[in-house]
Amino acid sequence: MDTAEARGRARTVLTLCGRAGVVTVLVVAAVNWLGWATDVDQLTRIYSSWAPMPPWSSLLLAVVALAILLQSDPPGRARVWLGRVLAVAVAAVALAYIIERASGRAMGADLPWLGDLLRGERLSLPGRPHPRSAVSILLLAVGVGLLRMEGRWVRVAWPLFLFGALATPIITIIGHMFKVVSEVNLTSSTGQGPSTALCVVLLVAAALVTRSDRSPVAWLMARPDRWSLLRLGIVVSGLPLLVGLWRLPFLAMNLGTDAAWILSTAVATLAVGAVAFYLSQREQGLLIERERLSGQRAEAEARYRILADNAVDIVVHVRANRVAWISPSVESALGVSPYRLIGTDLADRIHPDDLELVLGAVGRMSTERPALERFRVRAANGEYHWVEAHGKPYVDAQGRTDGLITAMRIVDDKVEAERRLEQLARYDTLTGLANRAETIARVNTALEVERSPGIHLGVLFCDIDHFKTINDTWGHLTGDVVLSTIGARIRICVGEDDTVGRLGGDEILVLVNGVHDLDEVVEIAEKIRLRASEPVHFADQTIRATLSIGATLVNPGESVYTMMARADVAMYAAKRAGRDTVTRI
Repeated sequence: MDTAEARGRARTVLTLCGRAGVVTVLVVAAVNWLGWATDVDQLTRIYSSWAPMPPWSSLLLAVVALAILLQSDPPGRARVWLGRVLAVAVAAVALAYIIERASGRAMGADLPWLGDLLRGERLSLPGRPHPRSAVSILLLAVGVGLLRMEGRWVRVAWPLFLFGALATPIITIIGHMFKVVSEVNLTSSTGQGPSTALCVVLLVAAALVTRSDRSPVAWLMARPDRWSLLRLGIVVSGLPLLVGLWRLPFLAMNLGTDAAWILSTAVATLAVGAVAFYLSQREQGLLIERERLSGQRAEAEARYRILADNAVDIVVHVRANRVAWISPSVESALGVSPYRLIGTDLADRIHPDDLELVLGAVGRMSTERPALERFRVRAANGEYHWVEAHGKPYVDAQGRTDGLITAMRIVDDKVEAERRLEQLARYDTLTGLANRAETIARVNTALEVERSPGIHLGVLFCDIDHFKTINDTWGHLTGDVVLSTIGARIRICVGEDDTVGRLGGDEILVLVNGVHDLDEVVEIAEKIRLRASEPVHFADQTIRATLSIGATLVNPGESVYTMMARADVAMYAAKRAGRDTVTRI
């Protein structure tokens, strides 16, 4: 089955061809009238040996052409009604001409206009189309009037009127091709001329393609083998031309008229039959193979849809960044009905911080590279859920790439577990501070950063005074509370970008960014010391704990261990100085 895009392109081409036919008729009609007005006989006929087109025939055909243009896509209400009025007017005039011919009397309303114009034509009904042309124009005008009408009877009657208008023009064209003018009563002044016949054919074709949503054009467009049918139709339509061409050499052989007709018809039929047989066999083979592959793909797609409909994961088909189809599991996962999501922009439900990541993954998938990404999707209640999405290009039953197919799984639990593992790996479980490994890693990172002149890193090495005594006196649980409380108090005394880490036991390291001198570091240390010395209340008990703090600055090019050793020395100096104090070094 062809995609809607392909059918749309085909309809666009047909519409352009129809409008080109309409414009051609308008040009021919204008030239015809110019020929009659200037008495230039050559302009009244397309080919010198053809009968001239009567001026009223060209005028009526031009009005029908305008009626078709007015009702071409996209037609407004006013344009449609104006086109219908013009078509009805043409039908009325054509009917009047048929009545004139039947009665042998001219109504005479137009004779003052055409009397001088047609003075060279000694006709009782000057400028009038032949009854055959009038009937063709009448049927054509009725068909054009029904162009934008709807209803079951219209869909049946509309093509009948149009194809009925083709009957006489086809006979006329074939008669001229085979030079049997006398047999169809085509003389220089009677019968339907080939110019009129060709214009009627063009307008019928234009009317048919204007409503490509109706049969027969809609029927042809819906068929998977439409191109083969068109090729076959073109080949078969060439039969009359081949008969006419082969007739000439057979006549030159003095075989006689009947023998020439029989031989030319036989040769042309064999040639067309051979080509048609070859094309039909070729197309049949291609169709059989296509049907086989299509059946396999359709079966696979059906199995896939069954699995997708019953899958726990969310399966979504994305076309042009919009949801073309989504599995029912989305309702239980995100609380949104799948029918509400079809046609919406998928980006509207992706977390803004993750949108760039997702668009990049879509770009990679469009180059036929599968992609696996993790991002957040908004549920019906406004909350975001983490999903893992695996996507790749979607191939339809015809083997054509049609957007992307993605399987998404809610992984909130997995993300939370990973976050907890990361927390355990990087942070102390008791205090929530950075653990020893994380602290040293942050210090190393800070040491590698280049700083402006006068901007330094400050280091505080903190140790809880008499912490063993607190544990022995109050118990380890109380000691843990004291340790975590002091850690939290230190944390609120420094900036967001500063690091507070537990090195082990009751030792806490503080890395202060962007200080100007050691005095500033000591000032921060005093703030911490005073805050830490506030009583700790736990289980109806009041415990007072203090800190001994060593303060120092990091020297350029200094290693983390050298810096920590110097800060440790300063801390022990504070211990020796009586504890609950700050020592600088």
